[in-house]
Amino acid sequence: MLNDTRVFPSLPAAPTGQSLVSHAGLNVLTSFLDATGFGALCEEQLAGFVPETATHRPGRVLGSLAVMLPDGGEHVSDLDTLRDSPDLFGPVASNATVSRFVERATEEPEAFTLGFAAVAKALRSRIWEAAGPRNPATLATRLDPLIIDLDATLVDAHSEKELATGHYKRGFGHSPFVASLDYGRGNGTGEVLAAELRAGNQGANSAKDHIRVLDKALAQLPDSMRDEHGKLHADRILVRTDSAGASREFLNHLHSLGLQFSTSYTLPVPNERFVHWINDKDLWERVIEQDGYERRDAWVIDATKVIKLHGYPAGTRLYLRAEPLHPGAQASIFDVDGHRVTAFLTNAPRWNVAFLDARHRARGRCENRICETWPRFAFCLVLDLTNHYFNVRKHSLTNPDEVMEGQNCQWGTGVQASHVSLITLQRGLRV
Repeated sequence: MLNDTRVFPSLPAAPTGQSLVSHAGLNVLTSFLDATGFGALCEEQLAGFVPETATHRPGRVLGSLAVMLPDGGEHVSDLDTLRDSPDLFGPVASNATVSRFVERATEEPEAFTLGFAAVAKALRSRIWEAAGPRNPATLATRLDPLIIDLDATLVDAHSEKELATGHYKRGFGHSPFVASLDYGRGNGTGEVLAAELRAGNQGANSAKDHIRVLDKALAQLPDSMRDEHGKLHADRILVRTDSAGASREFLNHLHSLGLQFSTSYTLPVPNERFVHWINDKDLWERVIEQDGYERRDAWVIDATKVIKLHGYPAGTRLYLRAEPLHPGAQASIFDVDGHRVTAFLTNAPRWNVAFLDARHRARGRCENRICETWPRFAFCLVLDLTNHYFNVRKHSLTNPDEVMEGQNCQWGTGVQASHVSLITLQRGLRV
């Protein structure tokens, strides 16, 4: 095995207020990537995709491509921006070398997917361990669980691409399905656990798709989320979805695994008593927004005893939210007295309805992550996930204050301490 497992040169960097070196800001990302032992992990899992005597090993090829993306690159030819700074990025593989690597990966997609999944899980385990007391696995509890978002979103394609098809919105593209961890408020940092590139005409409410992607996501969680017998601490994990995940089959599957869930729900046709009860806002609680402020024109209530649920897991509760119609919104049968009424289901062991509502509505930002990690073709999905993962970890370590009170993402006061921990960990892992 190679003695030096670094992918990029080790260079000191200091802010001077002068633009002396182009792309120097990427040094933070490259040094962070090297500190995780990315090169050695890729060599261990993906060495079969390059010739034995090749100079450019898998870690260097994937690492260069992943660093190219946050630098604004979109194509393999954009690696020229890294080649122009050899002292900063070291030798960069040629376009032909990258093309051959991609070709070998597409010839054995299952082997490459399994190898990359092993690399991702090992990286996540090392980084979470290096986070010490800010380890998400350590911070996760039954009342403040680790949140996994599941969602599929239509993304348009502007030319013929693999699996691109027409979809129900009369567009053309894909419907990727992504499982991601959620941290923080605002834009919400998070990391992708699993993703599937699907055709644009694939349905969003398939219980089998939800179960398959969730199983992949759970397999990516570090061993610190399991006990000494390898059993997952399922009661410290909450799965959050839109109404596509509210099928009885999927929710009963979550219940069988012991997982918490929070999922949007399509209301049944209301009766007269139900409509009258909605109008009486004295029974409701005011909604709390993501910034913690109370809204005066929106309410939420536990409606489990009013609307009966059949076939759902034991302990499932139904909550309603009422808020004014947005300007231009078309009214429906559920929009009573000028208010839009929506619902969600949960089995979470908390009873503060305003908190449960705010936590559930935060799932809306997971669609942004799908667009951020969106691939231009199947292999690029791996590169985008690599780029997204390292940028999220760097962002989380550097911006600990961008969190919602009560969320388990207090990563620390800066990247330096965790970087040192990772370097120390890396030295112990070198052979």
